[in-house]
Amino acid sequence: MNKAIVFDTGPLISLSVNSLLWILVPLKKRFGGDFLIPPEVKQELIDKPIKGKKYQFEALRVNDMLNEGILKLHSSQNLQEKAQELMDIANSCFTVNGTNFQIVQLAEMECIAAGIEVNAEALVIDERTTRMLIEDPWDIQKLLEHKLERKVLVNELKLKEFSQLVKNLKVIRSVELVVAAYRLGFLDRYVTANQKIDKRMKNILLDSVLWALKLYGCAVSAYEINDIVKLEK
Repeated sequence: MNKAIVFDTGPLISLSVNSLLWILVPLKKRFGGDFLIPPEVKQELIDKPIKGKKYQFEALRVNDMLNEGILKLHSSQNLQEKAQELMDIANSCFTVNGTNFQIVQLAEMECIAAGIEVNAEALVIDERTTRMLIEDPWDIQKLLEHKLERKVLVNELKLKEFSQLVKNLKVIRSVELVVAAYRLGFLDRYVTANQKIDKRMKNILLDSVLWALKLYGCAVSAYEINDIVKLEK
């Protein structure tokens, strides 16, 4: 099996609305493996929005990436069953007022299930809670209590069970994809005229792109953006 990276819905939306889907073409070539989406992510990105008007153009652009083979649909006999199992466990980890609090949805869990199934190099997930569930699950209690302004109880057995299932997964964001594209010079097209790079515009290029992703849903802080920009300079 080829090495693979599995995409959740959010990062592809962020790239699409910022006219950055094209970076997947050179990044995939550089990676030398597959960029996968599971069926529920396809539903959210293409099948549902293609029927309306508001996000129809974004759906067309993602669908074109799928038709060209830049993105590939990953499905299997047990994928949905595994995703449902993961979702049931995750949504049993935290309780508010005696009721299990739903923190994830099926598309996110299909992304994780696909990542486990293909032993993915990484998952691309912009949504903060899902990433924390994989990387820092014990901090979700504080996050939920801050958001809800209520006491949140933790089912430690369920949380440990979920953590064990996802322990080998690595998560990146659309931010990391864009930084890679910047480092490789793919974004220079935005600051180049007559084969000459505008150095003044190059100095604000990365900051502008990262803020564009943040404003369209990628969970990255202003402090983190500043740190990334300083490091890259």
